[in-house]
Amino acid sequence: MRGLNWLWNGALLLALATGLACAAKQSTSMAPGSASTDAESTETDRAESGASTSAPTSGEASSVEDQAEALPADGQPAMTAGVEPGYGAPDAAEAGNAVPTPELTAPGAEDVALAAEAQGADPAAVVEGYLQEQQTMEALEEATRREFLELFGPDPLGLATHPENLKYELPLDMNDKVDRWIKYFESDIHERFSTYLSRLGRYGPMIRERLRVAGLPTDLIYLAMIESGLNPRAYSRARAVGIWQFIRGTGRLYGLKVDYWVDERRDPFKSTDAAIAHLSDLYDEFGSWYLAAAAYNAGSGRVRRAIARTGQRDYWDLIRGTSLRRETRSYVPKMIAAALIAKNPEMYGFRDIVAEPPLEFDVAAVPDATSMDVLAEAAETEEEVMRGLNPEYLRYVTPPDRQVTIRVPLGKADAFRVNYASIPADKRVTWLIHVVTRGQTLGQIARRYGTSVAALRAANGNVNPRRIQIGQQLVVPRSGAQTTRVASSSGQSTTRTAPGPTTVTVRRGDTLWSLARRHGVSTTDLMRWNNLSSSTIHPGDRLTVRR
Repeated sequence: MRGLNWLWNGALLLALATGLACAAKQSTSMAPGSASTDAESTETDRAESGASTSAPTSGEASSVEDQAEALPADGQPAMTAGVEPGYGAPDAAEAGNAVPTPELTAPGAEDVALAAEAQGADPAAVVEGYLQEQQTMEALEEATRREFLELFGPDPLGLATHPENLKYELPLDMNDKVDRWIKYFESDIHERFSTYLSRLGRYGPMIRERLRVAGLPTDLIYLAMIESGLNPRAYSRARAVGIWQFIRGTGRLYGLKVDYWVDERRDPFKSTDAAIAHLSDLYDEFGSWYLAAAAYNAGSGRVRRAIARTGQRDYWDLIRGTSLRRETRSYVPKMIAAALIAKNPEMYGFRDIVAEPPLEFDVAAVPDATSMDVLAEAAETEEEVMRGLNPEYLRYVTPPDRQVTIRVPLGKADAFRVNYASIPADKRVTWLIHVVTRGQTLGQIARRYGTSVAALRAANGNVNPRRIQIGQQLVVPRSGAQTTRVASSSGQSTTRTAPGPTTVTVRRGDTLWSLARRHGVSTTDLMRWNNLSSSTIHPGDRLTVRR
């Protein structure tokens, strides 16, 4: 595996222990800034000045994830930062009383080996790492060791319960730059970083597996975490998009399709594959994952020129000067800090993190343009669920004139195929195209079609209402509920089905899908209630509808 590194060497663990113990004694907190967008230099300024940082406002974003609201989909708004104290020194002993060494018993090597074997790890390697951990702790000065034990216990990296922690894969150096980032995450943006940790449950298994299969360090997932907060809809001021924050040109270079209908930079799976290819190329060029990460942020050309000017190929030596931007000089420390916290969240004050459920789904083919609300109905789920599974479709509709594969909730593929087959082609799209004419405003267009300005903006890439142009084409969402309201206002009667079973007679032009939609049930229910083996129905058939 490329760049495989082991945390477990005495010098590095000693640095970690000493750094954490020193952190416990510090009374002031320096907040580092963010990296990835132009707006993030504000936080870097604060970090270098030593000022405490509060959660950025909408005009002062700390990460690209904060800009997600600019996209048409349901991005996560920036969260108000909660304040969680950093490591505080233990209460001082009363005058004249000695502080006893905590009576804490470290797990035995046999227990560690059994835990490793139970979780599929190499028992011998885990025990070796565990013994190195214990030896390093024994080598600490008594006062430091006592304080360290009080803070983190006899097994600070949790090998007895989490043997997988042995393999960090990236060299997680601990220094003052990393320490400032740790403080920033745990204090200044505690609540927002908790959201990032929660998203690891949804996207972590997929990303780690793809990295592992490609032979890359699985810890590179934390590069995605600092880029976007693991938000597929994240959007930066530099117009970088998705979990891995590809700009359009780089995304296309690595095979991601970006057009009016689809932006595969927002597809967690395809963008992860593209990021793996990109990071592999950067590692092949620079031979260091730290330099590869720096080049991912700044571009390989900038890193190449910085190396040529300074003659330095070690990341930590390279960032001592000003050959790289402050954003890039902060990038690797930020990634290391995110990795250390994510591997041991409770140690850093992130307790009760509720992991989002992992992505589980089936796939189904869609032959032509179909609106997301129609797809949701065919999949017997909510529209928001379908949007979450398929964030790459910008207009809430699959592209016209081409077949695509979509994700549907796990176990719903068969029901989707049956339900979709019963939907008439002219009912699959609940939107239309409006061509802007002279003098029209977004508000006028919205009122004309019985929708809202917000819905129009969301369906058209967050279009600026002041910048629409004559001849511009706008997608107008027309959901089933909106269509019903328009029909009602025109004087047509609407049918309401009374509670309880009722019988309906199939008329010419009826389909199983149209009847299900009319009565607020699913086609699967209609088929079950009437013992139908297919979705085919004929005029004159009598069907039971249960409410």
